[in-house]
Amino acid sequence: MAEIGIKDLKSGASRVIDEVEAGASYVVTKRGRAAAVLMPVEEAEDLVLANAEEYVEMRRRARGDYKKGRTQRLEDIT
Repeated sequence: MAEIGIKDLKSGASRVIDEVEAGASYVVTKRGRAAAVLMPVEEAEDLVLANAEEYVEMRRRARGDYKKGRTQRLEDIT
């Protein structure tokens, strides 16, 4: 992921937003340290949903079931 400083972001905000709309992502730095991330809305939505409490719990249960051998073949459930 590319980095962009706040100064460069301020001077080229319109261009950067156009690039983000087109799929680019940036780590925004402040005095050389990561401060924020700019990413397309679709990716941000996916990130939020992937970390939603209910989905995290579903993944934990599924991993536990897998470790205990409680699995099903995809062909058997479709």
